[in-house]
Amino acid sequence: MEGQEDPTRKSNLLQIQDEIRLAFGWSLERDVDIAKWLIDELMKQGYPNWSFDGFNSNWSNVKSELLNRRGCVCIVGAAVEKYEVEKAIEKDCSLVIADGSAGVFSELDEPAKGWNRTVAIVTDGDGGRGLDEAIERGIPLIIHAHGDNRMALESLISKIRNHPISLTHQTRHGILGMRNPGGFTDGDRAACIAIAMGVEVSRIDLLGTRSDIVGKYSGVTNPERKLKKLVWMKNILEVLGFEGIR
Repeated sequence: MEGQEDPTRKSNLLQIQDEIRLAFGWSLERDVDIAKWLIDELMKQGYPNWSFDGFNSNWSNVKSELLNRRGCVCIVGAAVEKYEVEKAIEKDCSLVIADGSAGVFSELDEPAKGWNRTVAIVTDGDGGRGLDEAIERGIPLIIHAHGDNRMALESLISKIRNHPISLTHQTRHGILGMRNPGGFTDGDRAACIAIAMGVEVSRIDLLGTRSDIVGKYSGVTNPERKLKKLVWMKNILEVLGFEGIR
């Protein structure tokens, strides 16, 4: 039933986040610190959208868009190809974009058609030109905090005065104003978010979501390390119920 979160699935997603930290040698304390820093940094700006009510309102608005629009919901990942987006537009799908993957819209004959179907951008701050365009167009952002993205977040904050945003983190801690829907990379986190909002897995199509290559819309990254991360991405998506991921 839409709107009901599966507690077993949520527990599994949190367990995977713990396993990822262990596998990469990352600090839980650092994840918590950056999450708390982000919420404090935004709140002190005093913008109406950057308040507990504002964060919740943006989440609710994105949720309503996803649940009320007809057609499928497409998660647009970093390995997306032009033809995949063209098909999604033809099918009148709603788009949730993983960070800079909106860069694919520049390849379309009419980029506005892609932007007009975009409901939200899921970002940890390093999306490059695709993310910048989304900001310019006022697309809602769902911003993620993790242990090593403070500099990216500082840069992002400087560009988005009073922009509609919601916030996510990747810990078991309850952090007021933030949510942890599960997920690791922007792509699988986007799927986790859609499902947490009540979208059925059967309504979701994954575009450009691959574990065997580093997508051209990925942020600056170490390819070998990124491929290791993508194995975890695939694991998370399979826990969510997706099949056939390369």
